[in-house]
Amino acid sequence: MEQGFINQPLVQILTAVILGAVGQILLKDGVKTVFPEGVSISLAVFNAFLNLKVLLGFMLYGVSSLLWLMVLSKRDLSYAYPMIAAGYVVVVFLSWLVFKEHVPTLRIAGLVLICLGVAIVGVSAAPNP
Repeated sequence: MEQGFINQPLVQILTAVILGAVGQILLKDGVKTVFPEGVSISLAVFNAFLNLKVLLGFMLYGVSSLLWLMVLSKRDLSYAYPMIAAGYVVVVFLSWLVFKEHVPTLRIAGLVLICLGVAIVGVSAAPNP
């Protein structure tokens, strides 16, 4: 039986990874104003839960986790889990794009190796019965 696009495990994995990475960017952007110098931890935590970007970041993590549960129900963990490493690449790219972070050449080389590893894991997938 043919699966819909969103029901394909690889699409679910990549969507979960991307949502988690975007969630991480929103959390970072949101907490920049939540933890100013000298603020108490309890006040900072309270303020974090009032910050829209922090709340959206947590929400994206939640949706990402639900998709991840769907993936785990269909794929071997030894295949799916290494694919999460693609999130490192997405986060670095978004950090460079959104926060204008400097990404040194050695870090880029490491990200290329991660991409190669994820690609190798990806092509190693055998269909589940």
